Amino acid sequence: MAELSDAEKQEILDRVEQKANSYQYEFRGCGQTAFYALQQEFGLSDNQDVFKSASFLGYGIAREMDICGAFMGCILALGLAAGRDNFDDSIYPNPKDIDEKTGLAKAAVTIRDFYEKFVEEFGGSTCKAIQEERFARVYNLADPKESAVFSEVHGQDCAEIAGKAARMAAEAILALPRR
Repeated sequence: MAELSDAEKQEILDRVEQKANSYQYEFRGCGQTAFYALQQEFGLSDNQDVFKSASFLGYGIAREMDICGAFMGCILALGLAAGRDNFDDSIYPNPKDIDEKTGLAKAAVTIRDFYEKFVEEFGGSTCKAIQEERFARVYNLADPKESAVFSEVHGQDCAEIAGKAARMAAEAILALPRR
C-alpha cells in the first residue's frame, strides 16, 4: 500500500469526523456511531455482529455514565485494525514492531497514546467526567426526563465529541504499524 500524502490523510480524518458527528446527531448511540464511521472508512469488518455488539455503549454503557461510548467504539475499531485474530496469533506480530522504550507492541503504544489524547481532550474517559468538563453539570441519564433534557441541550455537543473521538482514532489507525 502506497504511503498517503498529508492531504489524503487530512481528507480521511475530516471524512471520519463528519460521518461520526452526523451519525451521532441523527441516530444516537455514540459507541456505534464512532465505530461505524471508522469501520466504513477503513473497511475494518463487514461483519454486522461487531456493529451490533456496540449497541449499549451509549451514555456511558446503558446510561450508567461510566466509560464513554464513543471511546469504547473507537477502541473496538482500533482492536479490529491492530488486534490479533485468535489466541494462536501473537499480539506482537513481529519483533521489529516492539517499542523499545515500553516493551509493548507498537500498536499497543499507539492505542495508549489515543487513550491519553482522549482524556486530555475531553477531561476523562467516562461520560460523567466528560459532562463535568464540558457542560459543568452531570445529567442523570438513567432518568428519562433528565436524559431527554440532556439530548435536547447537548445532542449536538455529543455528536461533536463522537466526531472528534473518531477522528483521533482514525489518526491512531493511520499511525499503526502495517501487518
